[in-house]
Amino acid sequence: MATHTITRRGRFILPVSASVLAFAFLISPIGHSSVASTLVWFVQTVDAVTEFPCRIVTNVRHFSLDRLDPTCPQCF
Repeated sequence: MATHTITRRGRFILPVSASVLAFAFLISPIGHSSVASTLVWFVQTVDAVTEFPCRIVTNVRHFSLDRLDPTCPQCF
């Protein structure tokens, strides 16, 4: 019976210790800065994805055939 009790408690050692370490990391200053930088990266990525179709439409409207002209001085 004692072996069964130890085995049941042993199943919880890894999840509980991982949770404690994750919580300790999140409340530390390094954890705060890493979470903040991850959120900033996520917001920038979402903005880039949502602006991508607009940039395609804008670039197509402003595309000029002068870029293909080899005698165009501002193209070089």
